[in-house]
Amino acid sequence: MNILWIKDGKKGHEKQVQALLEELSKTIDIKIYQEDYHISSLKRFFDIFHHSTSYVFKKYDSCKIIKSYNQNDINLVIGAGSNIHTRLLLLKKFLKDIYNKDIIAISVLTPSLFKNEFNFICAPNHDEIKLSNIKNTIFFEGSLAKVSIQEPDDSIGLIGLGGINNHFIFNEDDLIKQIEYILSLYPNKDWYLFSSRRTSDLMIDKIKTVTDSFSNLIVAHENFDEIIKHASIKFITQDSMNMVYESLSTKGQTFVFNMKYKNENKITKQIKKLIENKQIGYIENIVMSDGLKKIKIQPQNPHYEVFAEVEKLSFQLAGKLKTLK
Repeated sequence: MNILWIKDGKKGHEKQVQALLEELSKTIDIKIYQEDYHISSLKRFFDIFHHSTSYVFKKYDSCKIIKSYNQNDINLVIGAGSNIHTRLLLLKKFLKDIYNKDIIAISVLTPSLFKNEFNFICAPNHDEIKLSNIKNTIFFEGSLAKVSIQEPDDSIGLIGLGGINNHFIFNEDDLIKQIEYILSLYPNKDWYLFSSRRTSDLMIDKIKTVTDSFSNLIVAHENFDEIIKHASIKFITQDSMNMVYESLSTKGQTFVFNMKYKNENKITKQIKKLIENKQIGYIENIVMSDGLKKIKIQPQNPHYEVFAEVEKLSFQLAGKLKTLK
């Protein structure tokens, strides 16, 4: 099976599709083509317009994408993210209208439009109500990530930071205090700190001052996938849902930083559920009788199992794809 993967340039989206495709390749003989499709809001509007009006876009740039391959080479298109979901359907329509060829279109994550037109939607279970009337939806928990059962290195720890977001208050000063507490509590570990594209310049500057006081803190910019597998303990900001599930898909303990909610929504509820079920540990700020705050780390269930959502999803999807052959 030949698969065309349309990428939107967002690392969180692309890592989820990559994890799924790698898992599928273990049970299905597949060849993967990749196309970058980074678009503006205006271009997304034209995607929606052309699809909605059933316009056959011979002169549109999807034609350029397909013409870089023999049309017989493409059996399936896949991608994640609202910017490319309509593009997948346009490619499916193009091959049908121009070459009378039926291909499979798979949306990873929930599309905002034209949900019924996808052959399959692979969606997180917190969108179950939104997709209750949509056939051929396969649900998974949280976020898709590569699974690793490699034994961790007790001398390595990882800190993962997100940034400005719609769900949690990203208080730089409060997070720095928690980071300093972690570094003091585990002075014999080498701590690798990873930021994200959302991490503010203010937070980066504050981290630089911490490295002056703690020689065991290493600000890292690459090899995240390797280090998270080796880390025996990992602390992640709650807004970084993808990183939380990447951590849970490897061995070693997973904790989240203490952060206040902006509002209750599907993301905050998902994190709250993980905490309540002790699937992750967390940092707690305890207010003492004298008004002072005390930081305490609440543990994760020591008997937790490594998350394998991508394996479960791949098994279900592979079975459905085989019935379509």
